[in-house]
Amino acid sequence: MQKRFYLVIGLIVVTAFTGVATGFGLFFRLIYILAITGALAFLWNWSTVRGLEVSVERRTRRARVGDDIEERITVRNKSAWPKSTLEVEDVTDMPGYHNGRVLNLPTKGFRSWRTLAPARKRGIYKLGPVRVSNTDAFGLFRRDQDFGGQDDLVVYPRVHELRDFEIPAGFLTGESAARRRSHDLTPHAASVREYSFGDSLSRIHWNSTARTGRLMSKEFDLGLASDVWILVDLHRDVQAGELEDSTDEYAVSIGASLAQKYIGAQLPVGLISYGDDRYLLPADTGAGQYERIMEFLARSKAEGSVPLEDVISREEQLWGTHSSLVVITSSHREAWTVAVRELGRRRVRVAVILIDGASFGGMFRSMDTVPLLYDAGVAPFVVRMGDDIPVALARPYTFDALAESETGEAV
Repeated sequence: MQKRFYLVIGLIVVTAFTGVATGFGLFFRLIYILAITGALAFLWNWSTVRGLEVSVERRTRRARVGDDIEERITVRNKSAWPKSTLEVEDVTDMPGYHNGRVLNLPTKGFRSWRTLAPARKRGIYKLGPVRVSNTDAFGLFRRDQDFGGQDDLVVYPRVHELRDFEIPAGFLTGESAARRRSHDLTPHAASVREYSFGDSLSRIHWNSTARTGRLMSKEFDLGLASDVWILVDLHRDVQAGELEDSTDEYAVSIGASLAQKYIGAQLPVGLISYGDDRYLLPADTGAGQYERIMEFLARSKAEGSVPLEDVISREEQLWGTHSSLVVITSSHREAWTVAVRELGRRRVRVAVILIDGASFGGMFRSMDTVPLLYDAGVAPFVVRMGDDIPVALARPYTFDALAESETGEAV
């Protein structure tokens, strides 16, 4: 019910009280008019949302940021009465997305429309139901009716081809003595074990099977390559911007792009991020690992309460002398640069991609950490809002660029 309904009820009460007190018949006739008007408005509102058939065709179940979400909604009037001022909306929790309109339907008529709207934020969202609403001509009653169910929509981060991005020389140590077990088939057979249900014939080690009289399967490892770790900083206090033009969306997009690059190079890649939850994927190779990383990044939210320096401290046991760590952050805090320096002393190879929070409207100065990173022996890459990310990551940021930036700000 609308606020006007309660106003009419109040008016009826006042009119009735006045009519009883004065005995003047005009007040009683006014009560009848108000009551009849309310009843007609209720019947009008009730009948308008009845006799409708609504169908929705959602052709998009998975997308990336920037991709179009495609839907077609059809509203059909099956009654003998026309329908006016119907508000039709596809209810969703996806930010920046709206699919609705106001329409009139003739007797036995229908309206159908197709919408294309871009996905503007990674995440897992609900699409539906379709809600049809109507308010009577007097604005006394509002009625909503939902049609259809809900569908899940997964929006993955945008992925870029980082052909020119290279971790500085010596960060990838190539072959090492560290081997890790893998569930995928690799060129490196590590040992044999008894056959388990579901093992493919290609895993069976026939020599051991013949020798033991039992089916034996090969176990594989990741070989002798160094691992690459991607650390995405989702601490809520260092984020700025909105939707696709936000520091966390840029950070997650860069993380997904790095995963594609290094998994494509057959290197084991791991992921660590503290957002609304602790997201950890041990380093592994293969298409399955890439899909898991994309799923984790899609689910992650920039709601972390743990600052970057504490994340590094808590998880430092993950990285050894044969690990390369890529830190992606917009943090302006000095403490995390000290943590990066300590990792370098432990011979962990660290690269930093710094997202300039001020360019996204943030009140903090991420760029203040650049000199500290150079002091720690790390030449960072810098990305600003609106940058072409592959170009921005083609070469590290230099002191000359920093001086030019500061001069421009001073001017």
